[in-house]
Amino acid sequence: MTQTSTLTSMSQGSVARLLFRFSAPATLGLVANAFYNIVDRLFIGRFTGADGLGAVGLTFPLTVFVIAVGSLVGVGAASQMSRLLGEGRRRDAETVLGNAAAVMTLFAALFTAAGLFCLDGLVKAFGASPHLAPQTRVYTEILFWGMPFNLLGFSLNYLIRAEGHPRYAMWTLCVGSGMNVFLDWLFIARMHMGVAGAALGTSLAQIASFVWVALFYLRGAGSLRIGAASLKPNGDIIREMLLVGASPFLMELFYTVSMMLFNNIVNDLGGDLAISAVGIFFCLDNLIYLPVFGVGEGLQPIVGYNYGAQRSDRVKRTILCALAVSSVYFAISFIGAESLTRAMVTLFAADDEALIRLTVRAMRIGYLGMPFAAAGIVASNAFLAVGRSGVSLFLNFCRQGFLFLPALLVLPQLMGLDGAWSCFIVVDAGGGLIGAILLWYFWESFNGGDRALLGTQLEIAFNK
Repeated sequence: MTQTSTLTSMSQGSVARLLFRFSAPATLGLVANAFYNIVDRLFIGRFTGADGLGAVGLTFPLTVFVIAVGSLVGVGAASQMSRLLGEGRRRDAETVLGNAAAVMTLFAALFTAAGLFCLDGLVKAFGASPHLAPQTRVYTEILFWGMPFNLLGFSLNYLIRAEGHPRYAMWTLCVGSGMNVFLDWLFIARMHMGVAGAALGTSLAQIASFVWVALFYLRGAGSLRIGAASLKPNGDIIREMLLVGASPFLMELFYTVSMMLFNNIVNDLGGDLAISAVGIFFCLDNLIYLPVFGVGEGLQPIVGYNYGAQRSDRVKRTILCALAVSSVYFAISFIGAESLTRAMVTLFAADDEALIRLTVRAMRIGYLGMPFAAAGIVASNAFLAVGRSGVSLFLNFCRQGFLFLPALLVLPQLMGLDGAWSCFIVVDAGGGLIGAILLWYFWESFNGGDRALLGTQLEIAFNK
């Protein structure tokens, strides 16, 4: 398919087929990424035991923070790019691409240096006990050395998808995942390097993913080019990019802080065993929830392009289709997760009955809100796609601020560890309800005046 026909197809044909075309690669890539995290922990659980699982699980907030920073630039730039391509403004889209690459390079250098400088403080903030702290520190330090490549590859992969190449974006994640599985086997199972081997394998896999992304632009595989002119900073472009990307960034930042607080509360209530259970819980949680995030990523370029092309009918149909698919998936996943919980947990801790029982209970309680979560996730991505970052930010702040944090401060005091797991019910069910209400208002307010306002903002950004 030519570059022109790739873009034109977003405004023609079946919305369901188009959503599948963009969501399937995004979903497969995300699941592949989650799969290597699962394999990572399988090797750690089998060869280092519960302590290794706990030490690695404590670093989950760092993983979320990387997603936050990558989304700040990647999601914001992808939203701009999709709308500009929909309006036929390819030169301006290239400017967005170049500015995004420059900004992320700066952010990657700054955050890596800051993380290495504050390493001991971070390990303590993660909630590591004196027993788990040494392994947690080793794992975290090695991850930071790979962070620049991780951030650049992660953020630019959004832009590859935004210009109509979801399969290449999928393979970015598959390349890293495949290499990580092999390196885990080599470093952990064969060379017995423990958590250090797991971290080294992850960092090398992230470098491989970055190289894959870089080759896309070096070979000119897409319709846009990164040139000297596009790298020149444009304050208005960067401002709008960060404004749109602020919503997923703050969402993930809230999530990072929440998870650090969650780890500390769980550690106080259940000790290192509970921390190990959290590591397994979040590993499986990612695998189950990521397909819906893949649908959300898949709808963004379609909605953004058609919003730019003023095709409101296709915008609405795409969002409704995404809602239907996500809701059905969550209903099926809920039944499967509740039925097969013990079998899934046993893969990580076959010989530790206490850990198995605790993790099974965490999952059976924590997933009770899953069937209601779809609207919140789809709504957040839809509002980002049309440039309404403030609405998306409000929704995500409700999930992580108004819902999760108060629940985390109250429920464990009333119910112990069961209260900690119950916080996820509040987030999923409450976030879904708020998302559904916001989408309903979106249908009511979707008119020419709103569209014209966004168009004016874009014109200002590009000095037209």
